[in-house]
Amino acid sequence: MTTVSLLNLRRTARDTELEVTGPVRIVRSTRDVRRVRSGDVAVVDLPDMDRTTAEALRARGVVAVVNLVASSTGRYPNLGPQALVGAGVPLLDAAGANLFTRVKDGEKVSLDEAALVRDGEVLAEGTLVDEELVDQMLARGRTGMSMQLETLAANSGEYLRREHALLLEGVGVPELATSLEDREVVVVLPGPQASSELRTMKRYLKERKPVLVGVDSGADALVTAGYDPAVVVGDIAQMSDRTLRAAGEIVATESRRHGESEERLERLQRTAVEFPGTSGSEEAALLLSDARGARVVVTVGGFGSLDEFLDSARSGGATRYLTRLKLGAKLVDARAMVGLHRPRFTIFQVLLVLFVAVVALVAALATTPVGAEWFDSARDWITTTAQELRG
Repeated sequence: MTTVSLLNLRRTARDTELEVTGPVRIVRSTRDVRRVRSGDVAVVDLPDMDRTTAEALRARGVVAVVNLVASSTGRYPNLGPQALVGAGVPLLDAAGANLFTRVKDGEKVSLDEAALVRDGEVLAEGTLVDEELVDQMLARGRTGMSMQLETLAANSGEYLRREHALLLEGVGVPELATSLEDREVVVVLPGPQASSELRTMKRYLKERKPVLVGVDSGADALVTAGYDPAVVVGDIAQMSDRTLRAAGEIVATESRRHGESEERLERLQRTAVEFPGTSGSEEAALLLSDARGARVVVTVGGFGSLDEFLDSARSGGATRYLTRLKLGAKLVDARAMVGLHRPRFTIFQVLLVLFVAVVALVAALATTPVGAEWFDSARDWITTTAQELRG
């Protein structure tokens, strides 16, 4: 078998068989995605894989993804399988829970159709997901959506009971050196569309100069686009050193602080304040903006439909749902903001338009008999006046 890149998959003449080879990279949780390198075969344990995780794997350059469990259980229409298959990344589904015990990081394996092979030994077999199967997964997920919504409602009540002081009163939300009071705040989330949405907002960002807040890898998207975030919020491990240096302030979600992050901050000579409770990074950024008096909060890279909400929410759906209810009318999606925003005109631009209009009017008058007579009279008056002044 031959080692191939993502864009050069080896297929037979009939284009029905597939072989991909690369080193194993074990991904036990979404946090481990950052360990993946270009050319890896990612072996993951991700039931109901969401689009953000799938996009992160694709961006890391995986040549294939092998999931120990079902990438879509039918609880709701998750978008991860669609993101991988649509990008041409082979996805082997339901390969078996014992696969982690049979492979190690760095071992060369091959995905040969619906089997994972090492040195001729079949390690696991599963289902090779194609576009037809993705459609079936989505249809099955939409059927099970009502149960997921019922679970969301129940979890919302539990979260409200546990975190009501934080959610309703802002108790424990850290103070910021950056003032958000009565200002527009742009919160860049780690969604797959964050970079493209930032490009469409270029004029808005230049003219309105909002406070920029980056969340997890969304902070990296901000810096890559050429902006320095005033505040970064979330999992420090998901942010690059460049981003942490560029950030005005760092707010770490308490549940995601660990020794490695502390060491990075110390090495970079940066400090971070902690956000209380069990909220996710996105909820922490939104609640922080609201508690510190933001007038408008624009989300970049967020979801735009019920399917996307359920896909992005996963177990944190209740916190995300209630947080957005808390912000209410001040919360705006970037796609809506771009459509509503009207560029400001400077005084110079207004004067320039008036000058051009006057010149055009004068030129038009000069072409008429009456206008020519006026100009002749004006010229005679100017000549006479000049002569009198010289005399």
